[in-house]
Amino acid sequence: MTRIVALFTGCLLSAVLAAGQANADCSSAMDICKKQVYHIDRAGGEGLDNSEADFVACFMNSVNFGNAEQNSTWIKFEVAKSGTLTFAITPHRLTDDIDFVVFKLPDNGDCDNKQIVRCMAAGAPPEEAFTSPCMGETGLRFGETDTSEDAGCADTLDNAWLAPLKVVEKEKYVILVSNVSSAGPGFSIRFGGSAKLPCDEDPKPLAKKPDAKPATPKPLPKPKPPAPPAVAEVAKPDSIGGRAVEVNETLKVKNRTVKLKLWDSQIEDGDIVSVYLNDKKVIDRLYLRLQPQEFEIQLPPGKVHYLTVYADDFGKAEPNTAMISIFDGIHEQTIDLVAGRKKQESVKIVVD
Repeated sequence: MTRIVALFTGCLLSAVLAAGQANADCSSAMDICKKQVYHIDRAGGEGLDNSEADFVACFMNSVNFGNAEQNSTWIKFEVAKSGTLTFAITPHRLTDDIDFVVFKLPDNGDCDNKQIVRCMAAGAPPEEAFTSPCMGETGLRFGETDTSEDAGCADTLDNAWLAPLKVVEKEKYVILVSNVSSAGPGFSIRFGGSAKLPCDEDPKPLAKKPDAKPATPKPLPKPKPPAPPAVAEVAKPDSIGGRAVEVNETLKVKNRTVKLKLWDSQIEDGDIVSVYLNDKKVIDRLYLRLQPQEFEIQLPPGKVHYLTVYADDFGKAEPNTAMISIFDGIHEQTIDLVAGRKKQESVKIVVD
């Protein structure tokens, strides 16, 4: 009877461990095909092969002596269209330290011959979760230039972010995400940039109207009065509230009246933002929620305008990252804008 109970207990424990090991090896990585938000409910253990991320350079000064796997999750994808690729990882427990390594795979996708292209091991103790620049959200974002950060947070310019990837069509990649603080809590990861994955959709072209039948000739129109002078193009604001403005995306719209939706797609943690159109504030101190909040904005005369998100309050963790949807009555386009203490991201809007 004792042997039967022990056998049953062993099988039950194996089943629990196996459930927590989903996507914990490169060979069983979660395969994604679209740039969107993915939620990983929990992470625990290092899978069946805990030596497939050994001797990783940026982890050599960590307590694991070069092993980048700890409560690991592997995510892989193939590039369908060349461009830039960014991602942001948000821990579900804000005091957890999330590290990651991005590997480029060979053409056949063999995990044994992967090559490190980004390596993030910077972090801090849990008690510094809301004050250290190396804690909180992490990933690849525009404006960063470094490709690797060692364990700890010792260098002056260390933070939790690395430079975006420049990817080429048909290249294959795999991301190792490790929770080096604790087993159990998961994370969310959202992708951005100009590159496309296989399931990303291109904007639908406008339907072409059928050719009209020849019309009866009409009298020549009367001369029109001279056209008003052209409106000068608006210059990009260099700064707002003393923080530099950085433009990374350009969107085209067909109408001057647009509907704007703003929300926090990750964790509702107290972020408060204002929205500027060119150098004029159009939305004042909006508390970002998980549910989108909608506003209607009238673009002034001129072909080019700049929409900027400014962080009024960083809540529990910075920077503020707002998801924004712009609908011009024909197309809806969604981007994310990051607002930090030193710079704010802006989107260039072109009236087509």
